[in-house]
Amino acid sequence: MKRVITFGTFDVLHVGHIRILERAKQLGHHLTVGISSDALNFSKKQRNPVYPERDRSELIASLKFVDAVFIEGGCRS
Repeated sequence: MKRVITFGTFDVLHVGHIRILERAKQLGHHLTVGISSDALNFSKKQRNPVYPERDRSELIASLKFVDAVFIEGGCRS
């Protein structure tokens, strides 16, 4: 089985996010998505995402072509 992994913040989910995740899934049998933690996002962009990591993770996990989701890096406060 070929596994594919991709990463992103996926804040304010839009059709571009959907399309890139669908294309990623087409590259293999299992798609895992790493969601940038709130802390990681802040460290890179100096601002917090609109939606918290838990909500963003839940949204991405609900997509039929996503097989697994995890929170990527960063410290939690």
